[in-house]
Amino acid sequence: MPRPRSNTTSLPAERVAAGQRDQIEKSSQEVARQRRFADTLKQESDSQTTRITDLEAGLAEAWRAAGLQRPGKAEISGKEIDERLRLSEAEMRTIRRRLPDLSFDLCVPSAGSDWTNYLGQVDRYIDAHGVEVNANPLEQLLPPHRAARIRRQFDQDFGATPWDRWDYAAVGVTVVVGALLDYFLVATPGAFNGVVQRGSPVTAWMKEQSKKLAPLSGTDDMQRNAFQSWVAGLTTKAEKWAKVPYDVVNPKLDLTPNTHRLAAIGHDPVLGLVFGTKDILCHTCTFIDSEGAWRVIPGPAYAERGVLEALATVVAHGFSDVFTAKGLQPPFLSALQTLKVDSGFTLKEDGDTVTVPNLIRYMYSNGYDLRHFATMAIVPAVAELVIRIYHFLRTHEPTERLGRDGIRSRLKLSQMLALTHGLLASGNLVKTALYGWNPTALNMAEFLALGKQMISLVKLSSERDALIQEELAKGWEALLAEASAKT
Repeated sequence: MPRPRSNTTSLPAERVAAGQRDQIEKSSQEVARQRRFADTLKQESDSQTTRITDLEAGLAEAWRAAGLQRPGKAEISGKEIDERLRLSEAEMRTIRRRLPDLSFDLCVPSAGSDWTNYLGQVDRYIDAHGVEVNANPLEQLLPPHRAARIRRQFDQDFGATPWDRWDYAAVGVTVVVGALLDYFLVATPGAFNGVVQRGSPVTAWMKEQSKKLAPLSGTDDMQRNAFQSWVAGLTTKAEKWAKVPYDVVNPKLDLTPNTHRLAAIGHDPVLGLVFGTKDILCHTCTFIDSEGAWRVIPGPAYAERGVLEALATVVAHGFSDVFTAKGLQPPFLSALQTLKVDSGFTLKEDGDTVTVPNLIRYMYSNGYDLRHFATMAIVPAVAELVIRIYHFLRTHEPTERLGRDGIRSRLKLSQMLALTHGLLASGNLVKTALYGWNPTALNMAEFLALGKQMISLVKLSSERDALIQEELAKGWEALLAEASAKT
């Protein structure tokens, strides 16, 4: 395989060092080759000497057996010696072919009168010999066995953990199970385009139970058990005590009885802890209208409350609303109303596509509330449970190192979860298509789980990079300490 061409963007000093290193390597290779040839010649010479000695002894024995006197070396004339030592032209060609080629290609760039001229000679040498100027510095500075040992140590501490067939099988089985749960168990909250679709039995059961847990009214004669009566009493007390300024109903401001909780950010199960507390302290109502505009209006003035008391009021008010007919919106659903773009969904047959704020309001008005969100959460919860149990069983008694601080193991788990949630989210889009592009078939809990897992994966990658930098810093400290000790 040919070596890569030089990189003209490398530093001049790097190019010079690469050219000089190439010359040293070629010189070392040539010296080693000549040594090998010399060793071969010595072995052949020793072998020939042994044969000549044996032949000399044999000839002497033959002369003695024949009863003849062997002529001495002095009896051989110089002319006869020259004749015996003279080699034929064919024999000379054979010897020349066996000799090494001592004119190896080693062109040392000479330093000219200026640095630029010298760099030009170096670049020409690099191009002519295909010198790699961006080689791995570990391989340049260390012997091969030490570089290999360091690389193995790095892979054990920080390298990627390979996947095997069992890992892929675990992800595949989890995705199939999750997709089936999403289609048959989660389904949708109800009808779409006037057609009753497969509703979720879990969501239907929770809404039925909510009727017995909602705040009591004067005409309520529903039969309840002891626990249901106790919870209904608590929600009734919470409704009376937790009066909030953001619970405004005003159709002229798009705060209708059906959608005012979705519009008012204070009702959001997560964002409400911040915006609801702020509205109570400031006596305001922060909401998003049907156009996706962020608005703040004065709200009813209730008793002054501190920060902690205001936070408790937000929680108590949400508790009193969660079991009502409309319930509360899923986490972060209110914030999606600020996306003033076309959603791509139509809400009636052959109708025009609607904007995201109108789509969100339609979904909430048709049962896409916190109770259905709890049903949707079954899919990512099962996926997390299966993958985490599988990973625990595989790493409980590890056959190989799990990396520095277990980073390799944690990264692999995060990658498996990310792939699982990504495939489940893709499967949910297929489910939505099978349900006639009913937007309430979208599994918001699964998409939130996917986003959370991607953030976790990025965080773990950053942690791995920090561990590598820490290890490099320790290495430099060790080198400096060793250099100081030698001086």
